[in-house]
Order: sequence, then structure tokens, then C-alpha cells
Amino acid sequence: MELTSQFRNEMPRVKTTSKKEEILEAASRVFAEKEFHRVLIDEVASRAGVGKGTVYRYFRTKEDLYFETILQAFDRLSATLEATVSRETSPALRLERIARESLQFSWERRHLFSLLQSDERRFATREAELRERRGKMMALVQKVILEGIERRDFRGVDARIAAELFRGMIRAANCFRGEDDSLDDLVAEIVGTFTRGIARSA
Repeated sequence: MELTSQFRNEMPRVKTTSKKEEILEAASRVFAEKEFHRVLIDEVASRAGVGKGTVYRYFRTKEDLYFETILQAFDRLSATLEATVSRETSPALRLERIARESLQFSWERRHLFSLLQSDERRFATREAELRERRGKMMALVQKVILEGIERRDFRGVDARIAAELFRGMIRAANCFRGEDDSLDDLVAEIVGTFTRGIARSA
């Protein structure tokens, strides 16, 4: 029996993974283009091809939407690194791959991480989720550094601290790069400075 129009309108709308992904895709583009306080949910909804109410069915606040967009970005970068780093033939080349993929990923997303970097206290209750994502990247960098030490390409250093320093160099390059800086030049500067600092003495 065909449902009446009134009954169909009263049925609860089911959340779907695909719809959530479409909203996150749209949000990632909007948050990448402008600062957090300038982003309107209406614009995200328009980009996703849904109504504003649909966005709020999946994400209670703009902060929730932003945070989920950040988590998705970290997950995608992690997947890219896992798929590409192992193809390189030396620890130095693997560090170069990590720097390149990380910078390239954020190259057109400069505004996406700005709120997170300037006001992490806003998301203090979800720090564990951020720590988990960052931990994956740090574990990968530490592994590469330890491989370099074992191969005697690098001198004995604290791999955990070295990994944090390497990540900090990537983050600084992304935050402070100029309009004329190129991806290739920044990657070469990061990796060259870092590896020369931990290279074994001749």
C-alpha cells in the first residue's frame, strides 16, 4: 500500500555514511578557503547540495563539523603516507616523502588547521581523538628515524624527540611559507636541514 504524503513526511530521516561524507567534503573545502569565524553553515550546506537542517542532523555545532573535518583530514593523510612511504629506498627518502605528502596535503588547505593551531583548548574534550591521529604520524616518523640509525645513516638520537622536531619543521613551513615559496624548495630545506643535523659525522 502506498504511503500517504503526510505519513512519509512524519517518518524519521535516516542518517547515511555517504551523506555525512558529502557534508565533510564540502566543509573541508569551505574551511580551507576562509577562517573559521567567516564560515557559514549555509555555505557548507549549499556546497554539499543539502539543506542547512541536514547539516545540523549530522553535526550539532559548527565546532563539531570543523573538528570532524580535521579528523577526516588526518585520516586521509595517514592513509596516503602508509601507502607511499614504504616505496622509498632509504630513510632520508622516506623522510622526504613524509614532508612532501604532508606539505602538499595542506598546501591548498591553509585555513583548515588555523583554528586548531590557535585555539586547541576549544577542543580539549576531544584531545584523545587528535592525539590518536597525531600518534600515527609520529610513530611512522620515529620508525623511519630508527631505521636510519640502524643503517648508520643517522647518529644515535632520541627518535621520539627527533620525530616531534621533524613534524614541527613541516608545520612551521606550512604556517610561514611565502607566496613565492615552492613545494620542492620547502621540502628540500626541511629534509636537508633535518638530516644534516642528525647525520653521522664523516
